[in-house]
Amino acid sequence: MLIRRGYRVFHYPSLGRFFDSLRRRLYEVLLMDMHLPGMAGREILRALRANPETRGMVLIGLSSRPRSKDEVAAAFSAGADEYFIKPLDLEMLVVRLQSLLRRLPTQAASVGLRHGAITIYPESHVCRVDDKGVRLTRLEFDLLLEFIRNPNRVLTRGNLIDTLWRGDGSRGMRSVDRHVHALRSKLGVCGRLLKTLVGVGYQLSNGASGNSK
Repeated sequence: MLIRRGYRVFHYPSLGRFFDSLRRRLYEVLLMDMHLPGMAGREILRALRANPETRGMVLIGLSSRPRSKDEVAAAFSAGADEYFIKPLDLEMLVVRLQSLLRRLPTQAASVGLRHGAITIYPESHVCRVDDKGVRLTRLEFDLLLEFIRNPNRVLTRGNLIDTLWRGDGSRGMRSVDRHVHALRSKLGVCGRLLKTLVGVGYQLSNGASGNSK
């Protein structure tokens, strides 16, 4: 039903598979059985809320057991946005999803920085390309943030060393090159916006043609 309503749905048979997937993508919503083997549902909720990359997700707990007031209160205290008993009332689930998701664009717009299809959220260190999560290291994120704050401006390797390592020249110019290369690769097709100006530095372009490596 969710797919028919236009939602993209990913199903993971185990908690480990889900956490592995967070290395490749971020999600807007998680529907989670509160009684998974290996880790209590409340602990999973707390872990997701504590992680800057996942704390903004809509978290919905599911249970096949009759819910007690204490169980529901504990789930909400741990970070759940909603709680349902299985079998699900799918119409009600869709209504609640629509209501919860309406809050996300306003929250994102207040903190996000956008350059074309790239959006980053400095406070939570989240990066999205075409609305898909991209997992970056701290240095890669700081590098992208500097480029987005200086669109179309040529940044020399010296500029970037000052930004990333507070002027510590011992890091070397090649270290900058390696991080730019890694960032470009992770951005996929948008990586082509990161232009190399041979002998000068780098530039995050607006899509115009130029020399790129």
